[in-house]
Amino acid sequence: MTDIEDLASLAAKFDRSNIRAPASLQEVVSSGNCMGCGICESIAGPEYIEMKVLPPEQRMRPVFHKALEAEVHGKALAACPGAQVSSLPGWKPTTGMEAFVGKVMSIQRGYASDPETRFKAAAAGGLTTLGVHLIESKQVDFVVHVKACALYSDETTQGSKLSFTSAEVFDGRGSRYGPVAPLKSLEDALRLKRPFAVVAKPCDINAVRNYAKVDPRVDELCKCLMTVSCGTYADNVCVDKFLKQHEVEHSEVEEFRWRGHGCPGHTPYVKTKDGREVADDYVDFWFYNGKEAGPLTYQWRCKMCSDFLGYQSDVVVMDCWPNGLPERRNAITEERKHEWDGWVLIIARTQRGQDVVDSAKAAGMLTLGPAEGREVLQTQPHQARRAASNFIRRYSHASRPLTALDEGAALQVAKWAMDEDFVDEVMATGPAAPVVADAAEQLREILPKGEAWAEEMLKMPERHIAYHLDNFKGTLKRLERGDASETVSAAVPGRTSERQSRNGYV
Repeated sequence: MTDIEDLASLAAKFDRSNIRAPASLQEVVSSGNCMGCGICESIAGPEYIEMKVLPPEQRMRPVFHKALEAEVHGKALAACPGAQVSSLPGWKPTTGMEAFVGKVMSIQRGYASDPETRFKAAAAGGLTTLGVHLIESKQVDFVVHVKACALYSDETTQGSKLSFTSAEVFDGRGSRYGPVAPLKSLEDALRLKRPFAVVAKPCDINAVRNYAKVDPRVDELCKCLMTVSCGTYADNVCVDKFLKQHEVEHSEVEEFRWRGHGCPGHTPYVKTKDGREVADDYVDFWFYNGKEAGPLTYQWRCKMCSDFLGYQSDVVVMDCWPNGLPERRNAITEERKHEWDGWVLIIARTQRGQDVVDSAKAAGMLTLGPAEGREVLQTQPHQARRAASNFIRRYSHASRPLTALDEGAALQVAKWAMDEDFVDEVMATGPAAPVVADAAEQLREILPKGEAWAEEMLKMPERHIAYHLDNFKGTLKRLERGDASETVSAAVPGRTSERQSRNGYV
């Protein structure tokens, strides 16, 4: 086989030359590439763009009130993580496995030393502790994040939360497995001209990194970007289904949690104003499609994500259950009961991330021990499966707009697909693709002619060819049924209309 480095470079070049990125903010939405981060509202201002939870899926989306000046629109589009995904400069992985784990300064396993934080926060309290530590050690003046334990219909928690004290950070603890706009107040944070940190999803971190390329204040003031391993999040309509299943109205909810109070804790959990408590098990809700409250639905951008492990962050915190699956709350074994207390992997990806983790550990706020890169695949196999199939799923978009990748990100995605050893390891984590007698012939008809990387892909083992073919067909089927099409709300005349954005591409 031709050198993997050469093949991946050729495949990455092909991706960058043939994928058409959205040409406007409206097209980001209409082509299913918006994830609702809110950075467009932050840059343009709410009088022009306002983030709203919109039916029918109850997704967080921009509402376009007035036309933007070209310069402002260009700045917002440059920052938009639905338009492009970047990479950490200078990092170049040599194998598919290295590309999957991402840039590493250190990998450690552990938990928040404070028992209350470890119990009440999500993922062993890792991110909550880091946010608290940054404020208490005066490395930053405040943290930009969201309030996790809140029902999505509470408009006061749909955007950013700027926390200036450790108590305020702790108040935002937990997971927010649903649409929220953590960056809608990023400009407010920058205008304060004070050092701050950001805790958000990987795609939100991508937006901050993008924005830093057009606004120097970001790198000057933002001292640490922290995130999680993100396995996508369900539409808010799934919360409505859950409440309906348990015969609870929105107005009756006093407390709502996605996670916490154990690791992972109930998912979701609701306490009503009259004292009733209803909950599902994490395993049933996420791994069995919502169980009775399902089926769960997701936005297209999450399904096509190329940065699920926070590859551009300074620090990423991720669950570390064996095979990515916790035990059910009512079936915890003696062998694994310690997991309920909460354990995570913490990866420092940059020097400043390493400094933050080291200082939190030295201060006694994190209890950490060494871990290895292979543990990322062993505990995040669902993410590895997303990685190995990402390149061919991107190829299935043809002329449809899709989030563009910079050179480093495109090379990373290509290595996931072209490294046979990595694909084998990924395939070992789940069921094999359906056997197709003429899979190679079918894939040959699909792949571009005269491309060296395509010819080498066709020389892969039959099981790999079946895997790539299955993922291509599955993605194409979803595209053809309209999964990536969305309506633009209050579209600006002259740019697009609701009819165009639902039925075509601008």
